[in-house]
Amino acid sequence: MKCMSKRRWMSGFKLNIHAPGTGFALMLLALTQVPVAIKTTAEIYCMEKLGQKYNSAVVAIIQCNGGK
Repeated sequence: MKCMSKRRWMSGFKLNIHAPGTGFALMLLALTQVPVAIKTTAEIYCMEKLGQKYNSAVVAIIQCNGGK
């Protein structure tokens, strides 16, 4: 069994970053990450504020996750 050399495999591989599909794919990736970023930012803010209030990271995590 012959292994294909990297050079030979790469010669047939064309990447066009200016294609319309690339821009659409990047926009889709960015838009799907916005809700995750908002949620994570809110969680970090909550943990920071409650951690300062109770002087305990464990209590802050429990409170921010809806625990009592």
